[in-house]
Amino acid sequence: MHRLSYYYQQLSQPADETSSVRDQYDRDRHDERLHSLKRVCGWLALFYFTYTLVDIYLIPDVSMRSFALRFGLVGPSTLLLFAYFKRPVSIRRKELAAVCQGCLGALVWCMILISTQTPDVLNYYYAGLVFILVLTIVATPPFEQSLYGTLLVFAALYTTIWFLPGATMHYVLLHLSVGIPVTLLSLMANYRFSAESLRLYLEKLSVDQLRRELAQRNRELEKLSLIDPLTGLANRRALTNRISQLTDQAGAPSEMAVVIIDVDHFKAFNDFYGHSEGDNCLCAVAGAIRTACGTNDLICRYGGEEFLVLHITPFSPAANARALAESIRGRIDCLAMPHQPTQKGHVTVSVGVCSGLLSDASQLNTLIEHADEALYQAKRKGRNRVEESAYSILMTTQNLRAATCKE
Repeated sequence: MHRLSYYYQQLSQPADETSSVRDQYDRDRHDERLHSLKRVCGWLALFYFTYTLVDIYLIPDVSMRSFALRFGLVGPSTLLLFAYFKRPVSIRRKELAAVCQGCLGALVWCMILISTQTPDVLNYYYAGLVFILVLTIVATPPFEQSLYGTLLVFAALYTTIWFLPGATMHYVLLHLSVGIPVTLLSLMANYRFSAESLRLYLEKLSVDQLRRELAQRNRELEKLSLIDPLTGLANRRALTNRISQLTDQAGAPSEMAVVIIDVDHFKAFNDFYGHSEGDNCLCAVAGAIRTACGTNDLICRYGGEEFLVLHITPFSPAANARALAESIRGRIDCLAMPHQPTQKGHVTVSVGVCSGLLSDASQLNTLIEHADEALYQAKRKGRNRVEESAYSILMTTQNLRAATCKE
């Protein structure tokens, strides 16, 4: 009983704001349990009504009473029971209705036997223990329902036994010597079944909860693995994933542009202001880049003080990329973050741009290489400027020629 009490305490815990674990338990097991309950009740009803023939054979003096009570009282209630099974109520109530039907069947059987004068009724009366087996092992209702139903049937059987013709104290004790062990052992079996069923369900809930938490943690870890912890931008792994998605898409290669941004004289900034201020500087630069880019652009921290923007647009990616790069440079320039060791006196960036077609991952590497060359050209020309790769100009010219030829 201690185990079952513990499991019931677990079931009483809230599953959400509107229901308990018990409610969830009943909902989850409703269809499976109802299917089994219908099948068992159907076979038991057939078994019960077929036993009218046994009554006619063993106690023929009350055969009409048997037929009338079984089919006139238990029959309609059986039909009502199966109609009740179709109602949208919890499986626990349906199981309780089945237990009540079993108790009614036992009471009707006692009413039949109490009026017979046939001596064979004393031997036949042992069949009453079958009702206890039905309420504990065959129908396997919840333990508390099985217990109350069994106690009711037990009380009915051993009250009726005194009114049987020829019943003596010796017979009653002999019957109890069988009835008590059958009752106790069948209740123990039902208890173990109920406890095991609850244990397995609670373990299933625990495993499902662990799986959900693990899946959530994995999603969080996956998300964190794609984000630069300092700036909150994407990292190089996220860039690789994005390129894989683009190259896996069916259709013509995507037109795109790569924009690489590098903070000018960042080592001098770190040496002069310290690494903490250097981190703040990178975060501010990342914020300015984010505000300049569109929702479809992928912004990632490409290196220590380098940032990369993957710019994809169906309309003139080269021209748009140049405008985007100028916007990024201007926004960072307007931040006016102090950078005393430089001639400008504030933080600036150099930007390299390269446009082209993305057909596979190797093509991205080509665009990045040319954008990087344009970046160093911008640095050589005095920094705080945007330079576009000659490769992107060549690719644009070739695309225009190809489009003209098609026309």
